[in-house]
Amino acid sequence: MNHYVVLVLVVLFFSCQQEKSSSPKDVKEDLKKVVEGETYAYMEKDYQKWASYWDHSSEVLRLDVTKEGFSQTRGWENSGGALESFFKENPEPITSTFENSNYLIFYDDQLAWVAFDQTWKSQSGEISVAKATITLIKKENSWKIISYTAIQYEEEDKNVDTLGRD
Repeated sequence: MNHYVVLVLVVLFFSCQQEKSSSPKDVKEDLKKVVEGETYAYMEKDYQKWASYWDHSSEVLRLDVTKEGFSQTRGWENSGGALESFFKENPEPITSTFENSNYLIFYDDQLAWVAFDQTWKSQSGEISVAKATITLIKKENSWKIISYTAIQYEEEDKNVDTLGRD
């Protein structure tokens, strides 16, 4: 009988333990790691790794705006899923470098929004810049990208506001 009482008390003790919540700084660093990890996996042309950063639902949304125009794609199969053949046909890793800066991050337990500036530098020294926003949802205890927007602009464009963010 005593064993049952002890067992019940142990189970009760562990079931009442509150889940340790991460500090805001830790969550923001985790979100930055997802954003940067997704970009590195894309550069490496590692489709499986890259796809692991994304939600695979019909709710996925991607918007790209460049000087040539814009494209918007909805659904994993139409955006991320369609890139598998692109990765296979173009397996050479991207040799440019990038730097993300001026992060602005908002989050709660299940949803996060990350905005940042992204600067790319090619091997020949060409620079391209973009404003990006990524929306993430928490699925099975890890952050997954559900929406990605990138707006490219000319670096010397004085009409683009680069707010100081952390």
